[in-house]
Amino acid sequence: MLQELTIRNFAILERLHVQWAPGLNVITGETGAGKSILVDAVGALLGDRLGPEAVRSGADRAIIEGIFVVEGEVPPSLRSLMEDYGLELEDGGLIVSREIAGSGGRGS
Repeated sequence: MLQELTIRNFAILERLHVQWAPGLNVITGETGAGKSILVDAVGALLGDRLGPEAVRSGADRAIIEGIFVVEGEVPPSLRSLMEDYGLELEDGGLIVSREIAGSGGRGS
């Protein structure tokens, strides 16, 4: 489960930090308030392809970081993926970070 999300220089956002509460979380707001930006940021964190246009104007890179918590037993598919990349859960959590380069550099 995604527990925290930090976004820097992504789309129109300079910086945003969200801590999700246990249970149902609802995102509401007027048109243009940035709800879709949150969804796009999570997609980027999970591997969606994005170009330099995703980086906020004037910034050299965007950084998106998520803290995922795994409660109970780790599903075999996740365990296998983590072993492939040499990752381990620390205190039941996994930090995933994504950097997107602006038009002047390379991202990962």
